[in-house]
Amino acid sequence: MKQQSTGKGFAYLSMAELLVKIMSVVYVPLLIRILGGVGHGIYVVAYDAFTLIYVLTNEGIQRGISKLISELYAQNNPRDALRAFRLSRTLLIGGGLFAGLLLFFMAPFITQAAETPEATLAIRALAPTVMITAILSSYRGYFLGRRYVSANALSKILEQLINVVVSLIGAYLLMKVDMVYGVAGGTLGTSVGALFAVLLLVREFYKGRLHKIRRSDQDMNAYHHTSKELVRKLLSYSFPITISAGVIHLGGFIDSLIINNRLLDAGLIYTAAKTAYSELAKFKSLQFVPNTIVVALASVLLPGVSAAKAVGDEDSIRKKINYAVKMVFLVSVPSFVGMTVLAGPIYDVLGYETGVELLRYGSISVIFLGMIQIQTVIFQGLGKFYWGTFTMLGGILARLVINYVLVGMPEINIMGALVSNVANFFIPFVINHYLITTVLGYRVKLGKNAFGPVVSAVFMGIVIFLLGRLFGMVSAGRLIASVLTMINIFIGMGVYAVSMLLTGGITSDELNEISPRIYRMIPKGIQRRMK
Repeated sequence: MKQQSTGKGFAYLSMAELLVKIMSVVYVPLLIRILGGVGHGIYVVAYDAFTLIYVLTNEGIQRGISKLISELYAQNNPRDALRAFRLSRTLLIGGGLFAGLLLFFMAPFITQAAETPEATLAIRALAPTVMITAILSSYRGYFLGRRYVSANALSKILEQLINVVVSLIGAYLLMKVDMVYGVAGGTLGTSVGALFAVLLLVREFYKGRLHKIRRSDQDMNAYHHTSKELVRKLLSYSFPITISAGVIHLGGFIDSLIINNRLLDAGLIYTAAKTAYSELAKFKSLQFVPNTIVVALASVLLPGVSAAKAVGDEDSIRKKINYAVKMVFLVSVPSFVGMTVLAGPIYDVLGYETGVELLRYGSISVIFLGMIQIQTVIFQGLGKFYWGTFTMLGGILARLVINYVLVGMPEINIMGALVSNVANFFIPFVINHYLITTVLGYRVKLGKNAFGPVVSAVFMGIVIFLLGRLFGMVSAGRLIASVLTMINIFIGMGVYAVSMLLTGGITSDELNEISPRIYRMIPKGIQRRMK
């Protein structure tokens, strides 16, 4: 099994995360066609509750495992790294079982608070997934810590593919019985997909003989940690990361309760409120498409920064931080421009009849969302676990207040969620940047790192806007219009890529770090003009 560098690991995981998100984006309109707008609104309430429990039992400890494993391997102590993984797996099995049972029995109370009792069965159908994904997280954390990124990437693709297929079939068949059963059927693939992903990683774990430690790899003078010390260290890493992720999703969960109730206060009837909330969910699913690449970057950045910090390599830390910030701009800026300019055609391709204004006016949050995720990982890698939590808490409190005030106004209603969404990410972004640059002393050149992506994205935006107008003159059915939109998107990507290469938005060294093969495919004339 081959290890990957930060750049190559980012490339593998980002492609996997992007494929997963594309499947998710395709899956949502198909699910809406099966369940209807009201049914999808109920489904979102159930999934929001599951996501909160999932994050509390999985996300933090997965990153904690990867951080601990990377540190132990940097100190030539693979023996304790393997023991730490086995201990974490045991903890996650127990924690996942408890959390799954808690979700199952709390389902009626959760749905009552959201005034959506029809979601109870769907939440209970999701409960077994918590334990399965807990086991999955232990393996993913270990593979990330060892920098075996390709296996993780493959498991994500397999998990989502099975999830989409099984969920759509389940929703379609059970919708014939009743809408409540159809919504529950739309969640079945989550458990099945996670189970197959676990089986894949277990197979790779033993096939790669990762359960054995060669004597030549172990530094015999390395400190031998007791099981208690390893568990304490694991929890000291995982708990603050869990709190940080939990605060974000707890805010989102409470926010869903506020929005659902305030839409009713704004004068919308039950079905209209659920449809409006479904429109917000559509926007958020698209908002998180480019963010999947940032998530991949964060996954490989954390063990890299942690390992560098463990051995006191300050130069490496600075390079990784600036590299990560540049990659966020490289992805998020063109995504914002593309979503803004092509909001209408994108919604037409997906078959969304309403809610396009949410994407057109709210997509700027993509930039701030990506930045705070990387900033939080930087804090975690440097051992400042709670800094990102407190700044994110400030953003969440602002979002809750803004949503309570604006969503309840009849003339604004669901559009108020856009204002709160931007504030939610912008506030911690500003505070985090101050903490990293001024308090910690790591110089982050926002202007320099953003210059190439901004210039290239503006040029790209002009091109796709003009092409969009040109294609809009063609009288064609939905299929041809969808094809023209996809052609426009690919042309825009090409224009952006060439512009980035020519303006120095990405250098030859950075491109080589991601993929030497891609660099070799670039025409020699452009290579000579690259920095």
